[in-house]
Amino acid sequence: MNTARTSIKVRDRRGRAVTIAAKQILFFEGWSNYSRIHLNNQSGFVSSYTLKEQQEYHPTFWRISRSHLVNPEHIVRLDLNDMHNSWVELSDETRLSVSRRRVKSIVMLSKYFSLPLP
Repeated sequence: MNTARTSIKVRDRRGRAVTIAAKQILFFEGWSNYSRIHLNNQSGFVSSYTLKEQQEYHPTFWRISRSHLVNPEHIVRLDLNDMHNSWVELSDETRLSVSRRRVKSIVMLSKYFSLPLP
């Protein structure tokens, strides 16, 4: 799949369909065969899509570890200097670890998108 989605549809706790704009999504968190969608308004949803499928649907999001896919629009700080202790900070002050083998690709992406490195 090569088409980026600008929104996704999920069901809320009452079973009603809810449409979420991609720009509202802070990050996806992988949970085995599900993914948790974290939103900028502190709410979240669970999706039956895996993180790999979410990555295919949202190719502009960055895979920073086996269990996290982040929206680069919400990254406010990066610390990628130490390969064993790298992280990104999002607009809601959430810090997520960057896996050791993904640090180089995140550094390249951050330079391309002009994100400040400390």
